[in-house]
Amino acid sequence: MKKVVGFLATGTLVFSLSAGIFLNSTFASKDVQNKSIGEIIHPKYVESIIEKKEVAEIKAKYEAEIAEIEESLKAIRNGIKNLRKVNPVDEEAVEELKEQEKALHDKLKAKKDELHNVIEKVKMVVKYGEEAANEIEALKAGFKEEEKAIKEQIEAIKAQIRELKDAENVDEEAIAELKEEEKALHDELKEKRDAMNKKIERIKLVGEFGEEAANEIEALKADFKEEEEAIKEQIEAIKAQIRELKDAENVDEEAIAELKEEEKALHDELKEKRDELHNKIDRIKLVAKYGEDVIAEIEEAYVAFGEKIAELEEQKEKVKEELKALRENKPVDKDAEKELKETEKSLNDQIKAEKEALEDKIEDIIYAAIIK
Repeated sequence: MKKVVGFLATGTLVFSLSAGIFLNSTFASKDVQNKSIGEIIHPKYVESIIEKKEVAEIKAKYEAEIAEIEESLKAIRNGIKNLRKVNPVDEEAVEELKEQEKALHDKLKAKKDELHNVIEKVKMVVKYGEEAANEIEALKAGFKEEEKAIKEQIEAIKAQIRELKDAENVDEEAIAELKEEEKALHDELKEKRDAMNKKIERIKLVGEFGEEAANEIEALKADFKEEEEAIKEQIEAIKAQIRELKDAENVDEEAIAELKEEEKALHDELKEKRDELHNKIDRIKLVAKYGEDVIAEIEEAYVAFGEKIAELEEQKEKVKEELKALRENKPVDKDAEKELKETEKSLNDQIKAEKEALEDKIEDIIYAAIIK
């Protein structure tokens, strides 16, 4: 089993749990402090076995075709070299081979592009479902047509501007109007691109995690955006106050320092809220993928792990203090020093073993959820 899903838990210790779950011991390892669920097992970390298999099959098929084209290219290039060795050089034959070379080169590029597109489609289907993948493709194709039409209008306006600039009497007013039209078209294109990206993001969320999870995530993001805007307004107001104080005849350095502290506190608050948002989103995604019971089981295992690590780290700190005290007395008792160093090594080995045990446990939990 471990070989089948070995990739699932490599790096699982980069998983984090939501606030309030973790131990507060000052001796806890840095690896287990202030973690949230998305760092223990990232929602996007677990690769799809199906995706890997399908991509491998597609690559094998295309790579055989690509290899065939490359062999043909090699043969043509060798043919050109051989023709050039003979005097006089048959330029007509060389040109004919060059045309064949160009056609094969274009065919090779097209084949590689096709392979890339097919792989991307497979990944999308595996990750979001075929319906979502088709919706995304349709949106992109629709946008591409609109983009082409708008860009043509922009180029036409640029040509008009060039004509006006080359005229004997330059009509600056007409040029300004055309530039406004050009700007409006650029803005329109940006709006269309943003609208497409927003729709695609929604389709992906629903396809990968389900509509309920997507709605929860969007609601959290909307709430955070409001809080972010409010905090940023407060920050800007403080900055304005600082500027006023600095421009005053008698600069009140104390008041400026206080305002800077307030500004820093707001930045810290915003960061905390952003981190909290990411942690909540990660958890929603993981619950949508594996279920609440699975995530709760992993969280429970991680808490138990944290408690064990805290205890071992506390013992290690005591050993370090004993070693320090021992080395302060000269001459140093080498036997006692050796014994303490061996104890420290043993504790480090135990910490490593606990980490490996946690990785295995999380891997087993995920694997059991996948094969249900």
